[in-house]
Amino acid sequence: MFKIAAHPIMAGSIHCALQAATGPPASARDRWVELTNNTRMTIVEIYISHVGAQLWDIDLLGADFLVPATSVSTSIDDAAGCRFDFKIVFDDGTTQIRRNVNMCGVEKYAISFR
Repeated sequence: MFKIAAHPIMAGSIHCALQAATGPPASARDRWVELTNNTRMTIVEIYISHVGAQLWDIDLLGADFLVPATSVSTSIDDAAGCRFDFKIVFDDGTTQIRRNVNMCGVEKYAISFR
């Protein structure tokens, strides 16, 4: 359901070039969203699940991490709907959960403290 691009600039450039040359990709239902760390702490895990799901999907970052002021691109399947729950884990072990986030029509999402 979710895909992640390790190098958003390169992935975005390749994605745009391929789309321009060949038309919409086979996975045209996938929507790319850029997640940006607008906190002062390093993010070590990001989970996205359907609203109200009992379990979190896999960690989008895997072994990677997201330092402050950096971004990562992820693909969210449009067929999954618009609303998702986010769980963010920081390097000091604290977590932040955002419920019922509307991702329809969003190309960028800033992760910040409330």
